[in-house]
Order: sequence, then structure tokens, then C-alpha cells
Amino acid sequence: MTQQHNILKYWRDIEVFNLPGFNKDAVLLDLNQILPWMLDQTRAKDNYKWRYTLYFGKIGNSSIISYLNTLLKSEQIQDWQEPVTGFSCLSALILNENGSIEQDSYILASYILGINALKSGKDLSTISEELEKVKQDFIERHNILDNSSDSHQKGDKPFCLTQIQNEIAYLSWLAPWLNSDIKVFVLKEQVYKDSEAVISFLNSFFLDDLNYLTSIKTSEFSPSLKQYLTLKPSIDKRRDLIKDKWHLFKALNPCYLTMGRWPSKIEYGLYSAQSAAVNTIFKDLKDSEGIQGVNGPPGTGKTTLLLDVIAEVVVKRALVISDLGCDHIFDQGHNVIPKENGFDLYTYPLNPKLQRDFGIVVASNNNAAVENITKELPCKSKIDNETFSKASYFSNYSQRLINQPSWGVLAAALGNSENRTLFKQAFWESNEKENHFGFEALLYSVYKKSDNTNLYAREFEKQNQKFKSLISEFTQFQSLSSEFHDLLPKCIENQNQKDKHLSAIALIDTKIKDCADREKELLNQKQELENDFSKIESTLGVLSLRKPSFFFFHKLFKTSNFTSWDAKASEILQEFNKINKQISDLKNQIDNCLNSIKDYQLEKKALGLKIEKLDEFFIYYNNIKRELNHKYGIDTNDICDLNFLDKSIKQIHLLNPYHSKKIARLRSEIFLTALKLHENAILVNAKKIRNNLNAYFQLIQNTIKTDDKIYQNLWDTFFLCVPVVSTTLASVGRLFSSYSKQQIGWLLLDEAGQATAQSVVGVIQRSKRCVVVGDPLQVEPVVTMPVELVKRLRQEYRVDIDWSYSKTSVQQLADRISRYGTYMDVSGTDKKIWTGFPLRTHRRCDDPMFRIANDIAYNGQMVKATNLTPETQSLAVSQWYNVSDQVILQDRHVVIDEIRLLKEKIFQLRSSGFNKQIYVTSPFKSIARYCHNEFLYDKKIECGTIHRFQGKEADVVFLVLGGDPRSQGARNWVSQKPNMLNVALTRAKKRFYVVGNKSLWSNCDYFNVMAKELK
Repeated sequence: MTQQHNILKYWRDIEVFNLPGFNKDAVLLDLNQILPWMLDQTRAKDNYKWRYTLYFGKIGNSSIISYLNTLLKSEQIQDWQEPVTGFSCLSALILNENGSIEQDSYILASYILGINALKSGKDLSTISEELEKVKQDFIERHNILDNSSDSHQKGDKPFCLTQIQNEIAYLSWLAPWLNSDIKVFVLKEQVYKDSEAVISFLNSFFLDDLNYLTSIKTSEFSPSLKQYLTLKPSIDKRRDLIKDKWHLFKALNPCYLTMGRWPSKIEYGLYSAQSAAVNTIFKDLKDSEGIQGVNGPPGTGKTTLLLDVIAEVVVKRALVISDLGCDHIFDQGHNVIPKENGFDLYTYPLNPKLQRDFGIVVASNNNAAVENITKELPCKSKIDNETFSKASYFSNYSQRLINQPSWGVLAAALGNSENRTLFKQAFWESNEKENHFGFEALLYSVYKKSDNTNLYAREFEKQNQKFKSLISEFTQFQSLSSEFHDLLPKCIENQNQKDKHLSAIALIDTKIKDCADREKELLNQKQELENDFSKIESTLGVLSLRKPSFFFFHKLFKTSNFTSWDAKASEILQEFNKINKQISDLKNQIDNCLNSIKDYQLEKKALGLKIEKLDEFFIYYNNIKRELNHKYGIDTNDICDLNFLDKSIKQIHLLNPYHSKKIARLRSEIFLTALKLHENAILVNAKKIRNNLNAYFQLIQNTIKTDDKIYQNLWDTFFLCVPVVSTTLASVGRLFSSYSKQQIGWLLLDEAGQATAQSVVGVIQRSKRCVVVGDPLQVEPVVTMPVELVKRLRQEYRVDIDWSYSKTSVQQLADRISRYGTYMDVSGTDKKIWTGFPLRTHRRCDDPMFRIANDIAYNGQMVKATNLTPETQSLAVSQWYNVSDQVILQDRHVVIDEIRLLKEKIFQLRSSGFNKQIYVTSPFKSIARYCHNEFLYDKKIECGTIHRFQGKEADVVFLVLGGDPRSQGARNWVSQKPNMLNVALTRAKKRFYVVGNKSLWSNCDYFNVMAKELK
């Protein structure tokens, strides 16, 4: 068994102790009265039926945690700590409208067996088998038979009082450590007639996936899961995009630019890091498997980035459809899904080229994040409706999916049974009473008339020609811009060469000048000597005339006259010869200077020719740049030229590389035309699509079972029609019932900093490519489990702290294996952590919120891209409202004086005419609840803990600190990391007001920085 298996087993054992949430709408069942399902029932509304969910026991989570702490001999929760709130139950089951037990609906809470195992010292690895045995025991206890024809009558008996009492007795025996009576609660509700009876919510949503993965070999893990579970990341392969601008430059190469763009406002492009991240995602993942981590602080455009990823995946599939033609998106033949009741289902296999690669799933642990992207995709306000007024993708069938004007069926929220039912009703089914005709009716109407099919086939060809023309136009731009981008290394080399040549020429000019100066100096010296020479010649001539008469005899007898003349003549002659030699030497030196000047001039000319050759390159280079500017409208500052590397990293992050209105329009048109290509291909194949989708909706509602091949085909048919499916991580195992690996083409994990490490292993196993987006400096995953239990289980499997349930998020594990990223300081230590692809351009918060968050959490790496608006300037400046006198505490952390001041300030704000949304947040649940009750009268005032507001934003945010002034522990807990304060600050776009005791909180880490900024 490998270390990866040990990690998975550790996570599985952690999940055994998941505490199921208790449904607050369930009411106490009075066992002295007639059971509600045995009374005459009012009729359920059309297409709905009654359902009863029974919950056995209502146990406070805090009491379970307290018992575990006692059992493990670990410390109990301190007074200052936030208590574990909420309730759990012991078991649950579902009854149909007749009161009989729904088959396979009973489930026991796994934590009961986990506690029993801890008490007896047993291994936790068999819990799943024990849960299954408990279910079988339940079936035997209550004599429940299969829903087959020969046992139908017996299985329809209503669940009676005796059975309830027997179940209570069984649970009392199973959990003798309970200190309270077991009461029964019932939830009566109307549900859609075809909805399945799901009760898996009682236990961990991830337990089945973890059990499966621990049972298979690592060779059967998907490549992405293997990467996720990498024990030792390749540190030497990391590329720091903040420290080394060259790596960022390479990632911005337009050869990686996506053809498709989300049709948002064409004035706005992606900032450098966003653009580089999208480029890198498709460069590294388009033809392979793997994980790419993207690290995005608040307001840095994570969702915007994901929209462009979605657009490009749709375009990639459209390219395949374009090549295949509308008549070949399905293979020959058909498959049959037999049904026990009703007609068999006939389905048709998609062309293999359209399978597994293009399905997009957006998943998150955060419900708000999932809802946001599902609502944004089809919403008209999220596209440039003025520029793309004709944007439409089955828009007649998307309007019922959201409560705003819609332009297309881009996404489906299918995360739970209710969502699946709602989507099927709104999109697929017709309702004649409401004059609503669903997508199923459209498909039927199309293939019933062959003329329709021919009409859509012709339209397909028309759109295909347009699509190819747009792609060709983009390819021309991409070829030109990438050529320009690729020339930068040569440009730098040539510029260095030119600079070198120019320096050499400057040196040569200096040498030529030196030679010329030397020549001039030598000529002057020569002239002086020649003048002296002439004088000596004259002297020699005069001396010759003065030779003694009868010179021969004077010389022969060396007379005194001769001796005197000869001495004088020899002296003058010696000087004559000396000067003559000096003149000759000077002539040689002058010739050397002239020769050197000639050589230098030849060398200069050669260098000049080289510079001319280099200048030809620069002319070519600048001509391309000019063409990118003039032809495509790209601002010269957004063209990554020779000046790019000279810019500061902050200046680079504010660029929109290779963006212009023209290019944005072109890429958006490619995406919108790709959708039209999909639309017409679907209508041409209406019958096959209708059959497949009919089977698909039965598949996801669990009314049919099929093999993995047909399962995959049905899902890919749905993805062909609806590009994106969103779900919470908790619902993945239910929605994607097959364990088949790499069945999802693209997994986009949002808000991954909030997700526990084990919550994604199942969906990663099912996915080919994973883009993990989040911020480890946001609110971390909520951990309620006793620290001692987490530690004990980790040590049992010898798992490193990096994989700890209480220490690690999905984002951190994805970041550590990402090749592209940067290092950031770990608060309170001298250590640094590696984060994924760094988005750093912040567009949400004004100062001082931006400045404080950037200081306490991001090492000053973020770059601000927002400006104050006139509307904002009318609001009171962000400030700290100090509350220090007459402290009155209520409900632990609540300070009444702070609440009074909060109400006063909000009243002033409303009186000034500010009528927009206001968030009131606090680190403590008790304060959040108190504030919620105080402001029920104003629906635009939303109150909650900091955790609740993750992923949200408002113009104005109040942070109410509270806390007992006598207890420093609570303040230390809030300020142990920058995460909480960082999230609170970055919810506020315009103003941030703090209410609390400034003298106490300003002594805490990170809050001391805020105290200096806020007066």
C-alpha cells in the first residue's frame, strides 16, 4: 500500500466523524398522536407528491465534540473560543406519501460507529462495511422487501409506532454514551413526482469516493489525481512570475492567446496576469491532463478568468463540429437501456471526438460561488449587450432558468436533487397551463418536419463559413502578433549588438580624433624641424664659402684654420643629420597616423553597415508594431515590446496585453458563432439529441442505471447542449454516479481556499483537466473536529502535516504542484510558501481597505486599479468608531454599546440618502445573530459572520468586533492569521467602518496595522 493510499485512508477516517446538519424545518413528532402519514392527506399540487423524512435524535454538535474531547483526553473548548453550534441526528429515513419506507432510504450517522470504534480501540477502516450491515439489519428488523411485484403489497405497509419505538431502542443500545432521550422529528414536504429519495446528506458526501479510491491501485488513479497527491513537488521547475518578469513575458505570447473570449464589454481586456493565466492553462492542459493552480486575492478577476476559459472550451468543441459537419456528430447505430417499467430507451452514440474533452464542471465548497457563476453565464447584464445585441443561444429556453433577462442556456445548476428537478422543469419540460414549451418540445417539433432539418442544415453551413472566416482573421492577427512577440529576444540581442557597435564607433571616432590630433601635432613638429633644417642648410652654405684658401693643404697639414673650420662644420653637420633623421621619423609617424585613420574609417564603415543591417530589423520590428497599433487598434503601451522588461512589475500588472476593441470583438464573435454552430448542429440532429437527453434526465434522477459507456455518452450529449454544469463539491458523488476516471473534460474549482483537501479527490479522479482557483489567505475551511482526533489519525497513518485536515486546503495542495507562481511570506514566521499563478491586479476596493489588505496579507504585491467615484466622495470616510465606555456584555461576545453605535451610524447613513446594500459582519456568530435580529426591518442590510460573506461584495461594510474586554483569548483567535481581517476588508468596495474597542484590538496582530490607517 502506497503513501498516497495512507493519505486517502487518513482523510476517509476523518470523514467518518462528519456531523450531519439537522433540518431546522423538521418538527417534533408527537408519539401520543396519530402519525401524520396515517391521517387523510390533502392532495399534493400537480406533478408533486408528499414525502416524510424522519430524524431520530436531535443532538447538539457541541455535546458530541465535548464527548470526543473527553474520550481522547484532549482540551475542552475554552470560554473565549467560538463554540461548535448546530445539531445532528443519529439516523434518518424517508417515507412515501402512504407512510411506507422508501427503498434504500435508511441511513445511520457514521460518527456513532466512529465513536464506538474509538472506545473499543477498533480500526476505522471497516466503518463503511459496518454502515452497510446496519442498513441490512434495518431491513431485517422491519421486514422490508424489494419493490418487486410479488412483495409490493407487503412493502407498502405504513411505518407504525411500534417500529419507531423499536428504532429508538436500537439507537439507545447502539449509542449508550448519549446523555439524553432520543426524540423523533418529521419533515413533511411536497416534492416533484420523479424526485429520488436521497438521504445521503446524513453522512460525509465524500466517504464513498474515498472508500473507492483506497480500494484501487494507484495505477488506476487519474493523472490529475496522481499529480494532486504528489509527495515531493519539483521545486527546481518552478517559475516565479513576480520575481522574474521574463517568465511572465513568455506566458503572454499571443501564440497562446485563446480564440474565444467571453462577450463582456469590449473596452476591457484581461490584465497581464489574467491573460497569462488563461494562456498557460490552455498551453499546458489543452492536449494533456493535469492541474493548474491560480492564486487570486479578492477582486483580482478570478471569475472573469474562468469565463474566458469556458468560452475557449466551447470554441474548441466548435472546431471539431466544424470539421465533422452537422451530419457526423453522431456515430452509426444505437444503444438500448432496458427499463423494468415502461418502454426501453434508445440512445445514440456521439462521435468519439466529441466525448470526454469538452464537458465543463464548476464546483466549489461555497454555495454562493456556485450560484454566482451559474447566474452570471446566462445573464444579459454580464455581456456587452450593446455590442452583441444579437447574442443568443437557445435564449427562448433560458429565460426561465434565472430571474433576470437571459441570452442563452449556458449553465445548469444540478448540484442536488431539487436543483435537478427545477432545471428539468424549467428547461426540458413543457407546461401548457403556463404556455411554456420546453426544449424537449422544440426538438420534437424540429424532427417531425424534414423541412426544418434541411433549414437548420443550411443555417449550419452558413454559420460554419462565418466561423471559419473569423478563425482565419484571428489566425492572421495571432500570427503577426506572436511573430512580433517572438522577436523580442532577437530585438534585445540586436539592440545589444547595436549598442555595442555604437560604442565601438564612438571609441573609433575617439581614436581617429586622437590620430588626427597626433598627426597635426607631428606636422607642427615636422614644420619646426624643417625650418631648423633650412637654417642649418643656409649655415652650411655660408660655412662652405668660408673654407680656407688652399683648403687641401690646410686639411693635409691640419692647420689651425682647418681645425677651427672643421670643428664648426662637423658640429653643424651633426645637427643637420640629426634634424634630417627626426624629420624622417616624423614622416613615418605621420604616415602611420594616416594609415591608422584609414583603417579606423574602414572599421567604422564596416560597423556602420552592420548597424544599417540591424536598423533594417528594427524598421521591420517597428513596422509590425505599427501595424498592430494601426490595423488592430492595440495601444502601443499594451504591445509587449522592448520596453516591457524595463517596466516595474506593478506597471506590467496594469497592462492589457494585445487587447483592443477590435480584437475583443473578433474573439467574442468567434465564441458567439461557435454557439450558433452548436445550436444548429443540435437542431439538425434533434431526434438523437432528444432521445439522449430524455435518458440523461432519467439518469441524473436515478431512475435508470446503465454502463459507463452509455453514461459517458449521455453526459457528453448534455454538455453539447449546455456547456457548463455547476455543483457543490458535496453533491459531486451523487450527480456523477460513475467512478469512471476522466469523464469530465474540464473541472473549474472555485474558492478552493475554503475547501478541505479531501473534498475534491472524487471529482479530480473523474476529471481530465483541473483549474484550481482561490486564495489561501481567505477564510480557511471550517474545522470542527477535535485537534487531538485529527492528530491521532494522522499519526496512525504516518501522514505528513502538509496533508492535515485542519491545516491544508485544496488551494494549498494545488499551489504546491503548480509550476507557475510566486513565493509569499507566511505570517508570523520567516518562512515562505509557494502559491499558484499570481493574479495581482485588484479592482474592487478603494483605499484604505486595499492598502491595509495588501499590507497584512499580500506582501504589497497587489496593484490597485480602482479610482474614487463622485458618488463615493459623498460618504463619510472609512474609520474606526471606538467603543470603550460602559461595556455591557450579552451572549458572550456581544457588546451592547457597540450595537447601539452601529444602529446610530447606519441610521445616519440611510438618512444621508444611501439606500444600497450594507453588510454587517463579525468574527463571532453570536454578534452576527444579534445584528441579524436587530436589522430584520431592512432587507438591504445583510448580517453574518466573516465566513458567510466569502465571495461577496458591497459598497459599505461594518465590522463589529465585540469580545469580552477581560478575555484576550478571543482577540488572539481572530488575529492569529491575517485571513479573517483580510476577508472582512475586501468585502467593502467603497467604505469600511469598524465598531469596537480600539485600544484593545490595536494590540493584536494585523489589527494594529488597521488601527494606524483608520482614525
